[in-house]
Amino acid sequence: MKTNLLRILRMSAAVAVLALMAVLFADWGGDTSMGALRGAAAPLARWQVVPAVMAVSVGTLAALLLLTLLFGRLYCSVLCPLGVMQDGVNVAAKLSSKRAATRFSYRRPRRWMRYGVLALTAVLIAAGVGGAVALLDPYSIFGRIIYDGLRPLVQGCNNFLALVAGDDFARQGITVSWLSAGLAVVMLAVTGISAWRGGRSYCNSFCPVGTLLGEVSRASLLRVRIDADRCVSCGLCERKCKGSCIDAASHRVDPTRCVVCFDCIDACPHGAISFGPSWGGEKNAAGVKPAKGVTKEGAVDESRKRFLTTVAAAAAAVPAAKAQSLQNSFATVARVKRPFERRHPVAPAGAVSLDHLHAKCTSCHLCVSKCPGHVLQPAVMEYGLEGIMHPVMRFDKGYCLYECTLCGEVCPAGAILPLDAERKKETFIGHAVFRKSLCVVHTDGVTCGNCAEHCPAEAIRMVPSPDGRLYPEVERELCIGCGRCEYVCPASPVSAIHVEGYAVHNDLGSCGGDGCGGSRGEGHGRGRGRNRGGEA
Repeated sequence: MKTNLLRILRMSAAVAVLALMAVLFADWGGDTSMGALRGAAAPLARWQVVPAVMAVSVGTLAALLLLTLLFGRLYCSVLCPLGVMQDGVNVAAKLSSKRAATRFSYRRPRRWMRYGVLALTAVLIAAGVGGAVALLDPYSIFGRIIYDGLRPLVQGCNNFLALVAGDDFARQGITVSWLSAGLAVVMLAVTGISAWRGGRSYCNSFCPVGTLLGEVSRASLLRVRIDADRCVSCGLCERKCKGSCIDAASHRVDPTRCVVCFDCIDACPHGAISFGPSWGGEKNAAGVKPAKGVTKEGAVDESRKRFLTTVAAAAAAVPAAKAQSLQNSFATVARVKRPFERRHPVAPAGAVSLDHLHAKCTSCHLCVSKCPGHVLQPAVMEYGLEGIMHPVMRFDKGYCLYECTLCGEVCPAGAILPLDAERKKETFIGHAVFRKSLCVVHTDGVTCGNCAEHCPAEAIRMVPSPDGRLYPEVERELCIGCGRCEYVCPASPVSAIHVEGYAVHNDLGSCGGDGCGGSRGEGHGRGRGRNRGGEA
């Protein structure tokens, strides 16, 4: 009964975590019907290993390491949403066939693949290449699967039902980044097929978090153990182990790959498997405890030590200057509008700079899912290769709400720092540039002024021109780059006014190219002399 209770508690906690994380990422801005659940789920995003590393969250990392030192890789079985999702696929596979429930067998660890991916991840984090880390982080992979892969399908089904059932289903506008959606579908297929065929083979062969926590688990206080005196070598535990880490012949469990699911304890008909103190260790068939660092065949395994030494040397070789730079970084329009191909992309307030964003962001897209203005979207090539899938402002989708600070509040990796509402209003992420040749006042001879009317920073005013008409004039040192002017501009197919981003926020001369004229701003720039942005 005690072992069954362990498994039930573990499964209940895992299902709760998976459901909360799915609800958290399924939010696409305006939906508030599950606000309480999303509030409960928000802290879980910060209890993920890679985001905690990127955010240098020492307390969180210490707690996760302590959890692993006590219980082994319980994180992988309860807190990692991608791991729990794979367990769900494994359950479905077992329900599909009785034979599938015992389809596993012991496999030797794929050391070079595991440590190679871990080494690559460590070097990329040290070098500040957050975009590449996004392809390896299990939490971010799960976030993209839910938001970029499954969300558009759910919205499409909802819109179909809206056509059939009328007002019972509110129609939703579907926004899709095809690059992110494609990668999400690929990763869903890879992890899903891997789990269907091999249980946790993806986690134990490729996942850098699993490998890291597996190494820590070598020193765990509690672990799964086999009592050789009670074991009859039936092999049932080995055939049921989704981690393929139980060697029934030698009565050994590999702690680096065991995800502490307790399936083997339930499966053993003789009570030979337990979860308890690790001291004493397992014994082999002859009743002799294997020497530390000795393989099953008796050969000393020095490869892991050599490899980890190489990893440490590679990480230390990253230029110190790069690491130091990271520390110093600190209404719907009823028409279809084509996004403007701006020279300089606009990063969200709180990102501090493009370098900071690219170094920290793991592309989990939690900020994108939470943006109520729908202005944050996954980047394709706006930032170049370095920033693929990082959040970027696209003002054909919406604009940045003047007092909204959600993106910084939810970011678990520290890529977007939290700002209070007042500081957000004083953060310059870009400036507006007006192009008279596209303005409807010039092309259609009408009176407009939408941009000036809707500017929350009062950075745009209408001034007369020689032809007697009023045209907008941008006071650059007041413009914060929220993009509301670009969004409400009636010019089509592209707006007559657009925002050019700053490479460093609150640095008014940092966009570094044509159309970014002006002097370097200091402080907030409020009350300074005027430096108006003209036609580009």
